[in-house]
Amino acid sequence: MQERRIKLAAQLHPGRPFRLGLRIRGKIVLPYLILTLVIALVGTYVVINLVAGSLNERLDNHVLESGRAVLDALAQHEIRHIADLQLVIGTRGMAAALAGNQLDEVWRLSGPIATTLNVDCLIIVTAQGETVVHMLKTGDVLERVDLDFDPQDVWIINNLLKEGDPQAFPKRGIGSHPLDERYYYFTAIPVEWEDELAGVVMMGTTLSNLLINLKSQAMADIVIYQEAQAVETTLALAGDTADRRALLRELAMSPDLYGAALASDEATLYENVTVRGRAYRMVHAPLTVAGEKLALFAVALPSDFVLQRASTSRFNYAAISVAATVGVFFLGYVIAQRITNPIERLVRTSRAVAEGDLAQRTGIESSDEVGVLATAFDQMTERLEERTDALEVSLQTQRETASRMRSILSSIGDGVIWEDTQGNFVPLNGAAEEMLAVMAEHFLYGPMRDFPLAGGDQNVDEDNPWLMESRRVYVADKVYTVHSAAVKPDEETQLGTVIVIRDITLEVQAEQLKDAFVAHVSHELRTPLTSIKGYSSLLLSTAGAALNPNQQEFLNRIARHTDDLVAMINALLDFSEVEASGRLGLRLQPVDFGELIASVAKDWREKMQDKDLKFSLEIPGYVATISADAARLRWAVVNLIRNAHQYTPEGGRVWVRVDSREDRVILDVVDTGTGISLEDQRRLFSRFYRVMHTQDDDVRGLGLGLYVTRAIVEAHGGYIQVVSELDKGSTFTMVLPVRAREPLGE
Repeated sequence: MQERRIKLAAQLHPGRPFRLGLRIRGKIVLPYLILTLVIALVGTYVVINLVAGSLNERLDNHVLESGRAVLDALAQHEIRHIADLQLVIGTRGMAAALAGNQLDEVWRLSGPIATTLNVDCLIIVTAQGETVVHMLKTGDVLERVDLDFDPQDVWIINNLLKEGDPQAFPKRGIGSHPLDERYYYFTAIPVEWEDELAGVVMMGTTLSNLLINLKSQAMADIVIYQEAQAVETTLALAGDTADRRALLRELAMSPDLYGAALASDEATLYENVTVRGRAYRMVHAPLTVAGEKLALFAVALPSDFVLQRASTSRFNYAAISVAATVGVFFLGYVIAQRITNPIERLVRTSRAVAEGDLAQRTGIESSDEVGVLATAFDQMTERLEERTDALEVSLQTQRETASRMRSILSSIGDGVIWEDTQGNFVPLNGAAEEMLAVMAEHFLYGPMRDFPLAGGDQNVDEDNPWLMESRRVYVADKVYTVHSAAVKPDEETQLGTVIVIRDITLEVQAEQLKDAFVAHVSHELRTPLTSIKGYSSLLLSTAGAALNPNQQEFLNRIARHTDDLVAMINALLDFSEVEASGRLGLRLQPVDFGELIASVAKDWREKMQDKDLKFSLEIPGYVATISADAARLRWAVVNLIRNAHQYTPEGGRVWVRVDSREDRVILDVVDTGTGISLEDQRRLFSRFYRVMHTQDDDVRGLGLGLYVTRAIVEAHGGYIQVVSELDKGSTFTMVLPVRAREPLGE
């Protein structure tokens, strides 16, 4: 990096040796290094004198940790309770005696084991709710007491008796004993005998003894709350019993505060809670054992020494902070002046350049980073001025080119429109504006119809799916062709779409005259062809032996070619009707689809045999009657079977399948012929398109059969499709609804 800087300086100041002086980094780092050392020394003094400030945080952490220690110690005590209860009910014969209501035996077995346990209260109840054992510690002795005791008054016993589940989880709770009015922590578990509930054993420890143990673990004073009242505490602020009760009343909390603290899953920390003139840091949390909230507890630590220490050091800290801040501001101002003055000159120059004054220069000469930056900026401004001049020349050239393009667009007769990527249309020449105006004017006299141009696939713009490459638009008596192409400088970028509109009304009128001529000639040809067909058929059927084989063959050829001419004329007539009106006129009536297919197949069976083709027909027992034009539909089926016959070589197979559903009928014409390539399949149903194979050069036709067939099927509300593979055959499928839609017109 240092070597690169030396080279850069040599380039900016040729002929002058590079001198390593005090760089801008040194101008900033050295003063602030000194300032940092001073602040570090001052900070050390501040930290030493403000250690008490961290005591608050330490005290808070200690209080919170004490709360966690209380819960951990209580959990350990609960484990000992359950272990002692298991020891009681595990005494040999205890469960059986309790299940058999052998009360004396239960007392005999439980008495010795109870005296060895460190418990303050033991109660054993049968499954029927009868108290068998009731022992209470007086002094250091656990003695049997005679007390009219109803176990149903104790909810943890009552719940276990009601559940009747010998596998129930232990119950626990905090409550006062009616005999000595002291508060106890109770744990009760069920006794099982032969998968039945034999009874309940409950063990209790006085809260006073329990809190002594918890305080030794938590290293803090503890208060237990029930229903917002303090029931027990380790705070040694009371003298006699009456004073202790007054202290518990003083420690009581509001019901709302109690409910909120009990409902919370987190500990609530309170600072400087005063109890009898002494300040405490206190935390409240639910007393939770095994997921059960039994009561609310508080952990308290005195906070007097923290408050006193904090107030002593506050003034010193404020004074030192003010002095350090003033010093930092003063040194920062001095340093900023040395750095920002040249930078301000650089900023003023850059603003002038941004406003277009490329002749401005900074004039800063120094060996530090600001000087190098200023020199580089001046060189950049000089190059920018040169490139700006070059761009102005290039812009003038582009303007001249654009002017020529506008002149060319204005001179052509086709309308050219530009569509940008936001879908906005902009006419690019006068012809486009005139055509759009004419289209808008004629739109008032007739609706706009839009058809893609026939022949071949239409490529669709991915960004504008509605916009095909070529389409024809009819507006009243005007016809336009619309050609579009996407403008893509590369594969990933699209600038928009250019659209060319051409008025082809005269060409369309000429095409319509041609179609009318074809229709007229076709009608006129049908009359003589009908006569030729009739007389040739009459000669074949009546002449008999009067004709030699050659004459009969001549007549058969006349009949076959007459049929081909009639088929071509019929196709031309249907094609003319579709091209003239855009639809076929249908005469709908009920048609037995199966009978129609069978009739057509019967006419073609002999022709199939003559060509040595295996011909089969599959029609189910029931075929729905459809609403259709029988003559048109018959002609469509004949076209499909004729195609199969023409394009299947001798020895092949053709079969026709009919399937009937509830809402449609399906016709499959399958052959093992030459097949159709994928490229030909895309244009198969276009007008005047024929698939040519070298092996079927003798096949004649106009390429209108499948075009007319699709028009007939679609006029009935159905569709036709083809699946084919070269040299393996083809399958044409015609699907028609049982209830055809109403004809579009006659």
